[in-house]
Amino acid sequence: MSEIIIKAIGLGVEFGSRRAVDGVSLLANGGTVTAIVGPNGSGKTTLLRALAGLIPAASGILEICGADPRRGAPADHARHRIYCPQKPTSSWDYRVEELGEICGEPADFETWLSRLGGRELATRPLSELSGGEQKCAHLAMILATLHEAYGCAVLLDEPTTSLDLVRQQAVRDAARDLARAGAACVVATHDIDFIRSADTVLVLSEGRLIASGPPEQTLTLEISRAIWGA
Repeated sequence: MSEIIIKAIGLGVEFGSRRAVDGVSLLANGGTVTAIVGPNGSGKTTLLRALAGLIPAASGILEICGADPRRGAPADHARHRIYCPQKPTSSWDYRVEELGEICGEPADFETWLSRLGGRELATRPLSELSGGEQKCAHLAMILATLHEAYGCAVLLDEPTTSLDLVRQQAVRDAARDLARAGAACVVATHDIDFIRSADTVLVLSEGRLIASGPPEQTLTLEISRAIWGA
């Protein structure tokens, strides 16, 4: 599909005197996976949070499914956008299966938990899980809230961090399947397999967009040396 789901033009975010995101533009169509890459501190997480509407002070044009997520009721935007932070946490020591009740979608949660390789975690409290297992459980909860992938924005921050190889692949497959179902998936990641399989790659450095295009055009030796020094 060719419908533009995520539209950001000249997006900027400032924290005091520091400009964390500096005039970044991004167009993401339904049916695509976009990878945001760059060294630590390059602005990937800030850009993703701005796209999710979690930084109301962000400047520039921003539309998710035709609406500005910085304005209006959060519940309205949540119908067509999901966001998973890099380190999701819980203030309470729930059993994993209770997360499905919390998000209001126990059946979908169970399906996603199984798909991400966490079925055996259901009866265990979060405090007894490893970092990767907690990540798996929270990812399943967030994905379960997406009732219809078509026309929606899926924003994931380092979704494969802390996961073992099997669960990493399960997350990559899930993002691609959501895109096939009509979602626009934008993923901030260091996962080279995720990056190579993306339709579009945005390379950030010090908050600025250095390169944008398919992986074969953006993962060049020259860009890698310029950004990562290697």
